[in-house]
Amino acid sequence: MKNTLLKNGTVIHADRIEQEDIIIQDETILKVGSQLKCDDANIIDCKEKLIFPGVIDPHTHMGIPIKDGYSRDDFHTGSLSALNGGVTTIIDFSILKKEQTLTESIETRKSLAKQSYIDYSLHCNITRFSKSLLDEIPELIENGIISFKVFTTYKEAGMMLSYDEIKKVARVISKYNGILMVHAEDDIEISKALSPIKRETNTDPYFHGMSRPDTAEEVAINHLVDIAIDTECKIYIVHLNSAIGLEVARRSDNIFVETCPHYLLLDESVYQREDGRMYVASPPVRKKVDQLSLWAGISNNDIHTLGTDHCPFNIDDKKENIPFYNIPNGMGGVETLFPIMLAQWLDRGLDLCKLVELTSNNPSRIFGLYPQKGSIESGSDADLIVVNPKEITYDWSQLLVSETDWNAFSGFKAVFPEQVWLKGRLVNINELRNESPKGRFISGIIR
Repeated sequence: MKNTLLKNGTVIHADRIEQEDIIIQDETILKVGSQLKCDDANIIDCKEKLIFPGVIDPHTHMGIPIKDGYSRDDFHTGSLSALNGGVTTIIDFSILKKEQTLTESIETRKSLAKQSYIDYSLHCNITRFSKSLLDEIPELIENGIISFKVFTTYKEAGMMLSYDEIKKVARVISKYNGILMVHAEDDIEISKALSPIKRETNTDPYFHGMSRPDTAEEVAINHLVDIAIDTECKIYIVHLNSAIGLEVARRSDNIFVETCPHYLLLDESVYQREDGRMYVASPPVRKKVDQLSLWAGISNNDIHTLGTDHCPFNIDDKKENIPFYNIPNGMGGVETLFPIMLAQWLDRGLDLCKLVELTSNNPSRIFGLYPQKGSIESGSDADLIVVNPKEITYDWSQLLVSETDWNAFSGFKAVFPEQVWLKGRLVNINELRNESPKGRFISGIIR
């Protein structure tokens, strides 16, 4: 197989921007530097193009059970959709069923993920508490599952752990240098807000945000900061969405913060739209002041990653005129993560290195995938995105390969990849559809 030489591109690293060439050999990056030469190589001129590392979405939910159905994308359709938008690696979650061990839940998820066209890793959900489950954690970490997620809400669904139980989980994870991930909304605060709304039979989507107030995030993160300080465990807050939550998270250096594009770009007014039910996700989108705080958190290095919480539904999946608390929770976003965010970065004149930090380099380092993923350097997988920064468009719906019929970001400008390279191969989605999926499980490595 001939080598490939990407010439004259502007390469965006996490710490610098350079005019560089990239030599790809088989599935990996052989060399990065200026004025490189390679005999008998396929040469692709990337003049006036930007080259980014492939995006890692650290938060997806492919084909999971929600209410009475499933999220629309499975690993097959979701990975194709991800790839079209420049996401070359995802980190998804196991689902712990009744009487199942953590190890069994991981193996079940790996079996489903064989349908993925892109490489993936897994977080392990811990949705009930027992000593036997805790005893599995060390071996799972040794086998490349280094992150474990718990919930401070969803008691009614049997998924919630108490703060005392979470602290016990954190102690074990900390001992073996893993990462504790938390859906941080306090269940008591939610119950206090939801009860009067239900009594008054307020069921419109507008009340979804009111039923899950920002105080729920504030209270939960306060507890988690105390746990991080007490146990010295690294804690990763998924989908943080409020100004007060971000302020509290700053209390500990052991707290990592993820936010999502919908919290940066949408506000609570979406719940008053005709299709307001489609924006029901938990936590809810908040006020414009929260948006501003999150953007400031990105600039101040208080936010470490961008994930999508990808859990898409079609219009018919979220029926009209049903109570907001019965609407399936979730929105899609894996295909538009990079195109929408890149357009925002260019429009706002932000540092493109920061975008690489949030979408590639930080996720790879936090979850033990670096240097194989998330970076453009010798020895890394040749997962690359080539874009023309002038190709900003509002008319991008026809570019999507998603199976879903609704997108939260319609109307926003986007810059879609001109080329996506997956392990050294220039991607053609239509060709891939006719091939067997070859995505591999990537172990997280403690460093």
